[in-house]
Amino acid sequence: MRLRVSSGGRLVRTGGAILAAASLLVLAVPACSSGGSDTTPTYSVAAQKFRFNGMPTSIPSGNMTINFSNRENLPITHEMILLALPKGQDKDAVVADAKAKGPDSEDDYVSFGEIGEVSTGSTKAQVFDLPAGSYFFACFEQGNLGDPGAKDKVHAARGMVFTFTVA
Repeated sequence: MRLRVSSGGRLVRTGGAILAAASLLVLAVPACSSGGSDTTPTYSVAAQKFRFNGMPTSIPSGNMTINFSNRENLPITHEMILLALPKGQDKDAVVADAKAKGPDSEDDYVSFGEIGEVSTGSTKAQVFDLPAGSYFFACFEQGNLGDPGAKDKVHAARGMVFTFTVA
């Protein structure tokens, strides 16, 4: 151990023992994320003319926030159901399934969550955690623009399906 005089005139111990003790103290303190920047990606997806717009076709895996807005010009309710796309299927296969089975076609896929019942002019957000794979958004709500209570075919049967990959 060595002693030295500090700028305030006091004797201060220096040397390996103090450095080792300080190193152990640093190792014992858990990492803290407060005060750091949030690196969770956020995607803004909008429904308009029975289509999903604004989502990239390829995104990284992990946590993400999706802001889902209904930008139709007349009253109607949309939803954004996030489902796994089975190997060998594409958007056309999902649309055909929705045409054949209606709202029950949603049960044919593995769900990763949803943002449900967003009225015209509204936005809702949800956090999703996705592993690598193929996915799609679909809307299984029924109704027509200006007549949201109509029991017409589900919106996915009209083509309201968007496919993307997670790497």
